[in-house]
Amino acid sequence: MKTRLALGCLVLLASSLTAAAAAPLAAWPEPTRENKPWARWWWPGNAVDEPNLTRELESLAAAGFGGVEITPIYGARGSESRYVDFLSPRWIQLVAHTGREAQRLGLGVDMATGTGWPFGGPWIQPADGIQKAVLVDGKLAGAPTGMKVKRAAPGDEGLVVDPYSPAALGRYLAPFGAAFEHFPRELLRSQFHDSFEYYESSWTSELPRVFREMHGYDVQEFAAALTAKDGAGTLPPETLARIKADYRTTLAKLHLDYVRTWRDWSHARGWLIRNQAHGAPANLLDLYANADIPEVEVFGSTPFAIPGLRRDLADIRGDHSMPESLILRMASSAAHVAGHPLTSCETLTWLREHWKEAPSMMKPEIDRTFAEGINHLVYHGNAYSPADAPWPGWLFYASTEFNDRNPLWSDLAGLNAYVTRVQSILQAGAPDNDILVYWPAHDVWDNPKGLMKMLEVADTRWMVDSPAGQLGRALLARGYGFDWISDDQLAATSTAGKKSRLLRTPGGNTYRLLVVPAARRMPVETLRQIAALAAAGVPVVVQQLPEDVPGYGRLDERRAAFKELLAALARTPAAVVGRTAPEALLAAPAFARHARREAIVDDGASFIRRRTDAGHDYFFANLGAKPIDGWVTLGVSAADAFILDPLSGRIGRAALKTDAPQASVYLQLASGESLIVRTSDRPSADATPAWAYTAPAGAPVALAGPWQIDFVRGGPALPAPISAAELKSWTELGDAEARRFAGTARYRLEFELPAGARADDWMLELGDVRETARVRLNGHDAGLAWSLPFRLRVGAFLQPGRNTLELEVTNLAANRIRDLDQRGVAWKIMREINYVDIRYKPFDAAKWDLTPPACSARCAWCRSRGWRPASPGRFRRLIFSRAR
Repeated sequence: MKTRLALGCLVLLASSLTAAAAAPLAAWPEPTRENKPWARWWWPGNAVDEPNLTRELESLAAAGFGGVEITPIYGARGSESRYVDFLSPRWIQLVAHTGREAQRLGLGVDMATGTGWPFGGPWIQPADGIQKAVLVDGKLAGAPTGMKVKRAAPGDEGLVVDPYSPAALGRYLAPFGAAFEHFPRELLRSQFHDSFEYYESSWTSELPRVFREMHGYDVQEFAAALTAKDGAGTLPPETLARIKADYRTTLAKLHLDYVRTWRDWSHARGWLIRNQAHGAPANLLDLYANADIPEVEVFGSTPFAIPGLRRDLADIRGDHSMPESLILRMASSAAHVAGHPLTSCETLTWLREHWKEAPSMMKPEIDRTFAEGINHLVYHGNAYSPADAPWPGWLFYASTEFNDRNPLWSDLAGLNAYVTRVQSILQAGAPDNDILVYWPAHDVWDNPKGLMKMLEVADTRWMVDSPAGQLGRALLARGYGFDWISDDQLAATSTAGKKSRLLRTPGGNTYRLLVVPAARRMPVETLRQIAALAAAGVPVVVQQLPEDVPGYGRLDERRAAFKELLAALARTPAAVVGRTAPEALLAAPAFARHARREAIVDDGASFIRRRTDAGHDYFFANLGAKPIDGWVTLGVSAADAFILDPLSGRIGRAALKTDAPQASVYLQLASGESLIVRTSDRPSADATPAWAYTAPAGAPVALAGPWQIDFVRGGPALPAPISAAELKSWTELGDAEARRFAGTARYRLEFELPAGARADDWMLELGDVRETARVRLNGHDAGLAWSLPFRLRVGAFLQPGRNTLELEVTNLAANRIRDLDQRGVAWKIMREINYVDIRYKPFDAAKWDLTPPACSARCAWCRSRGWRPASPGRFRRLIFSRAR
């Protein structure tokens, strides 16, 4: 492929300044360990030792990680002599060493309260294990499922604990309390609970008692109906749905008590908790809110329309496994409503097939996650492997391989620097979503089919097919920021003051508008609270009045109260009722009056806005197919603004229009790019230069060969150097050694800068990069290109006449793995599930096609053109001639 030299121009947009106190907006915050990405760190067989733990922690710290989460799992075959029993004195010593070394390196440490997942172990007796509801002599009873801990480490093989029994959980936690009795508490930040995978757990011994206390009748009266397949032939479907709804709310309360017991146990020992609530048969919002760090999960990949983004069908789980924004938003909503500063996310699980996950594929998924309110990434992940283990070392079957055996390891530091910069902004300030959207969980529970309803991230129909989900999508598409809120959270929400029309949630955050989607079932208490808030003057928009109360107990009594409250709500001036279609609802004047819309979504971008003492912080990501180049109207007013590029670290004062109630900022975002915009309510005296905007000024010009290709690091061996007349993949140009190589090769080219080609800047556009390119120009480090659209500014390093361009291109490990399987090398050495592919079938790369490492470079030069304010808030264009 040929390289090209493309002509462009540099556009400078600047706004007028007035004297004001210096503001810290035009600077990146000093990064903390929480600002940096963390990683799940599997300990296979707990076969770890102090020297290797230190080596791996130092490698993680050098690559820009902020912390690790220890999760022990099954071990490697042939290394049994290294295994360490879970919770043994030796294991505690190793955790303590990890904590001390992490402190030395500025890292944090979390640990799973168990091994594998979910909670369980050999000391769990059958009475404390998972049970499913069965019919015995006409009564409901529990039958042990026999489920054991998945992917357990040595010393922790055993039954899974009952997820509805605080007493059983207490007995499960007792060995942890004993083992950690003298452990320095400051060496761990938090305990971790993975997603709810307590399968078939539909019973606990306390359920009949709690059911009666909650609903006022005996669940045993309907034992036959509850255990029959969908209640066939026992009760009318509506009655059965109501009884099952009561059953499900009972399970939800019991599991919430279980989570609170674990939280209180952790807090008593000085530790926080991170909890993945998804999968649970409960209101996820309440579970997330009861965690110090609620955590969601991104599972699979999204078909973004970004040009050049590769998403081959053979390498994904299918579009049924796409991450769902509305569910991601549940974790951040709970954090916002409860006042928790961090929302974490298990990130990049099964993004692509093993060894085919490139940083350019990771960034769009991460950017969408940020736009949904996530601000604390935990990569999935990194398996500990001793230095003497043959390549590729010890592995976990669902890992993205964030470890130093990955040829991309050194360049993953660029991804981590990007994440750190974004999270340093998104962890500051406060949430600034205007709208609270009630989530009608009781509509999910009111269903005659099945018994236990698990709210999973892999099967999202419970959300996306509901009126609430459809309304949520409409809100996001229209540019409205919102948070979900549960019945219990809404009950604890009040007005912000006696005369305030704002809503204040339990965590202290405020909102401007309450929206109630169409709900079939709504508790009396929730309807009463909505009516009371509307009566207090809070703006309320109701898509459609609910039909009835949920459940079966005390039905007549609750229906009478419900009817009165419906009438009262309909009479409240602050409530808008009766627009059933989401688009019609969003046309209600209350939205324009009380909620601030971000118009950038009309151009295909995603955003999140946060409130600061100075003004507002925005994160914008262009995940659409078209570039954005023009004035963008913000949802807020502003007197000053700065653009911060989290990819390069560059900062500049934004071009800003302030002659309207809402400010407008000039943005240029190519497809796949993202930016931070920080606004101030007051003009700043900061001397930060104006942001440089670019525009094309001519046709591209090709950079011709010859290219010299030298292999600099990687394996299994370094191929011989290659000379090429044109730029191609080394798999096309080299021998068999090059075709199986995974690592880095240096492409070197000497070229002449066109005579008379003076410009303010040059843009190196690298085209199709497989997968990263570290650029040196005339001996200067010009940057690392790892994300779409793969371009760097290099004008500062160009010189008249002869120039030397060097591209250090690093590829995936796929070709090397392919070679191992073709030669029959026994590298898949893990126990238990060992190593499976993305569809959970035995992994075999022998039939893979070669994955071509490639780079198609081109340079662009730019002439200067600018914007200058004619008066405050008004601009006129000035065209400057090209400097000669």
